[in-house]
Order: sequence, then C-alpha cells, then structure tokens
Amino acid sequence: MIGILGGTFDPVHNGHILVAAAVHRRLGLDAVRFVPCAEPVHRDVPRVSGAERAAMIELAIASEPAFVLDRLELDRGGASYTVDSLRTLESTLAAPLLLILGGDAFNGFAGWREPEEILRLANLVVCLRPGVAVEPGAFDAHRVESPGDLKASPAGAILLLDIDANDCASSAIRAALAAGEPPPRHCLHPQVAAYIESHQLYRNAHD
Repeated sequence: MIGILGGTFDPVHNGHILVAAAVHRRLGLDAVRFVPCAEPVHRDVPRVSGAERAAMIELAIASEPAFVLDRLELDRGGASYTVDSLRTLESTLAAPLLLILGGDAFNGFAGWREPEEILRLANLVVCLRPGVAVEPGAFDAHRVESPGDLKASPAGAILLLDIDANDCASSAIRAALAAGEPPPRHCLHPQVAAYIESHQLYRNAHD
C-alpha cells in the first residue's frame, strides 16, 4: 500500500514528516508520496512557487528512502483536485492507495469533488491530533477499527489513527519569517531552513 500525502507544503515542516513516518511505520506502507498541489481548492494560494515548494520537500525527505516527491499536480497545473490525482496514480502504481488526511481536512471531506469516487480509488487514514474533533457520523459505513482491517481492503475503508501531537504549522512559520523572526527550530529540517534563508522566502507580504 502506498501513502499519498497532499497539501500546499508552504513550507514543508517536520510535522508533515512525523505524520508520514508514523503512518508509514504503523501501517507498514511500501512508500509515502508527497504530492504538492498546484492551485489549492480549499486553501489559500501558496506564498511561493511550486518549484520552490518541491525543492524544499526534496531536501526534507532526502534521508527517508521510503518517501518520494510526486510532481503530478505541479506538472498538471490548474486547480488541484484529489480525485483527479488518485485516478492517475491508480493507473500508474501497482499497489493500493492510502490517502493521508488530518482530522480538520476529513471534516470537510464531504465537500470535496467526488468523495465517493475518492473512496472507490483509495483507503483513507485520518490522523487525529488534540484539539480537532472528527465528525462522529461522517462516512460511518466506511470506517474500520484496526490497521489490519484497513490493509485487508483494496479501497473504501477509513481508519482513524491517533498520532503523536506536534505544534508545527506552515502558517506559524510564515508569520515568524514575515515578522523577521526565526521560525521554531524544531519545525524545520536544517536544509529547508537554509533554503528559505538563502532564497529569502516568506520575508514580506509580497513573497
């Protein structure tokens, strides 16, 4: 099973890496593909280019052989819809797909383009963290109770998974940099921090 972790990654931070590592380890995934979007549908427009976000992801995952940068949505351009990406990945990857979501994203999942088609194409794991409650009845018929149940299903299963909390957020990193302050050191891979510094990213409202 291959994990799919999408998002703006603006910038990628250690919270993203910790989530990917936890899901990879606990569910025994073959790999996790990081898929940065081109134009997000449910979030603000990224502050930096797709090429810069992709470069930072490559730096952050360089030491993780099971993690892969997938430029699918960047290369396709336009609005990035998960269902379109999963259709492409299903046709090109010879393994079941597992879409990795946070609890806040899952709460809006019903409003995504073709959520039932997404569930036809992939399983979902919803990573729970303190302070974000998941809608109790949402897609209840698809929910399973254990990693074993999830792995036994080729698609359509939803597993809620508690993960270790982390306080890293791209918005907080951007805000610190825009204010001329250093971002939390524990939230950025050293090479990502160096890339941001050398390219002077997020330094003002026009970045």
